[in-house]
Amino acid sequence: MQIEKYNKPAEQRLIEACRNGDDTIFSMERPEKGSADNTIRAGLIRALLLGTGDCTPPARGLWIEGAWITGKLDLQGEALPVPLVLLNCTLEEDVMLRDCTLPALHLTGTHLPKLDAQRLQCNGPLHLRAGFQATGLVDLTGATIDGQLDCAGGKFLAKGLALNCDTISVGAAVFLLTGFEAQGEVKLVGAKIGGQLDCDRGKFLAAIMALNCNGISVGASVFLRNEFEAHGKVNLVRAKIDGQMACNRGKFLAEGIALHCDATIVGADVFLQDEFEARGRINLNRAEIAGNLVLSSATLTTGLDAQGMRVRAQFVWADIEGDGIEVDLIDAKVGTLVDSPGSWTSVKRLRLSSFRYDRIESKMDVQERLDWLTKHDASVRPFTPQPYVQLANVLRRQGMISAVNTVMIKREDLQRDADMKQAVQGNEWWGLFALVMLLRPFLSLPFKWMFGYGHQPSRVLFWIAVILGITICCAQQIHIHGQFAPTSSVVLTSQDWLDSFPTEPLHPDSPLWRTQMDAWAQTTSGRDYTSFSAFLYALDLFIPLDALGQEKNWAPSAERGWWGEWGHRLRWLVQMAGWVITAIGAAVVTGLIGRRD
Repeated sequence: MQIEKYNKPAEQRLIEACRNGDDTIFSMERPEKGSADNTIRAGLIRALLLGTGDCTPPARGLWIEGAWITGKLDLQGEALPVPLVLLNCTLEEDVMLRDCTLPALHLTGTHLPKLDAQRLQCNGPLHLRAGFQATGLVDLTGATIDGQLDCAGGKFLAKGLALNCDTISVGAAVFLLTGFEAQGEVKLVGAKIGGQLDCDRGKFLAAIMALNCNGISVGASVFLRNEFEAHGKVNLVRAKIDGQMACNRGKFLAEGIALHCDATIVGADVFLQDEFEARGRINLNRAEIAGNLVLSSATLTTGLDAQGMRVRAQFVWADIEGDGIEVDLIDAKVGTLVDSPGSWTSVKRLRLSSFRYDRIESKMDVQERLDWLTKHDASVRPFTPQPYVQLANVLRRQGMISAVNTVMIKREDLQRDADMKQAVQGNEWWGLFALVMLLRPFLSLPFKWMFGYGHQPSRVLFWIAVILGITICCAQQIHIHGQFAPTSSVVLTSQDWLDSFPTEPLHPDSPLWRTQMDAWAQTTSGRDYTSFSAFLYALDLFIPLDALGQEKNWAPSAERGWWGEWGHRLRWLVQMAGWVITAIGAAVVTGLIGRRD
């Protein structure tokens, strides 16, 4: 249609404004219905953009505000010389910009049914903001936008797919924030964004997939925070984010997986804190985070999956609320584990197999740390000792030796119980071997009590003191009752010893036996020979060395009475205890047993 045939009052006004290089403002507010003073046909807009006769829009663009536009605005495949600016306008039919090239596109405050801008080439910004509304799909698949894509305050009301930005390329930032609302899915699969992706205070209301950013590449940060709300899944699988990912005060309300970040790469920190809420699972499996991962002051309904996750700096877990949370950290690796007392209370199931961390910053005591590991033991079968060894190694590097010993002793207890159960369950004969395995925990008790499985060898000092104390008391009583006698040939063949014997045999209970020994002790050979000492005798029995001479030269006489009989038994028991403790102690020191870390 020739430009002269657009003769409605509003159209004539638009043509005159273009000839004068002015903007056309019908109203500062968007019209609710068309009238002679605000209605223009879409064909006129097309004709003016492409240029006709003496009516060419100014270089700053074709600027129309407050118009009611009828007909389909079809600019498919066209190369427009100037920007298109439709502010607070109402379009009755769809806008077709497929394969179109233009300097910039501004549809701020404009309402339209659909926008088809597949493979659009926009050399500047594209604004669908501040009251923009589309009842159907806005399709920007494969579009290239050199400036920013600003949808702040825009409403995308299509129920299925509301905003399709598959493989879009944006040179600057993408804003889906303050006042942004999408009834259907917002799709940014494979998008490349040079700046940030900012969705602060945005509402993503689709029930199944709210925000799909699978494979997205963002040159700066991603913000899903400050009352951000997603009713369906937020998908950031294989996303590459050069900056941080901040979800402070964000609400992720999907029931299945709320935040899906499998294999996501983040160049800085990830913040899930300050009233952060996730009803479904947070999936960080195989994610790589160059900075910190902060989960604090958050509410988790289901839990966290982080198998194979890598966090170069701190993993912060503090003030987490929830009921029956499940946390999976299998094969995850973090720089520093930062948690607070009571922070794991809400966790019901915890998997820590091969979870590695270089250091711990926490005020949690060792017993609460063991309770932390107990949650893992209750969640994983069979027993896996690695979490205990990992914790002990880190505590050892930080100089907390007492805590290390406590952890490793607990690990040895659990390891022996697990070995016993496994051996008994796998044994088909149920014979002597099964019996030995059943008794194995009891056989391990002396090793635990005396040496702490090799992790607390100083415990043996107490038992040595007990054994020596009992031996000293018993030896002293035997000596008092006169039932100790010299055994050395030097004594037994001396004339003084022979002369001290009575001429007639004595009854075993006769007190003259003591008199004989006392009389001999006053003789020259008795004074010159080593006299009896209960302490040295006990020490000589216990230490497996022939250094003190007491045990060699003195022995209780079983023939003389009750004390002598039990003295003989005690002698062999103490000697055996000395050999056993010495042998085990040497094996512990050389590392042959115990300390399997």
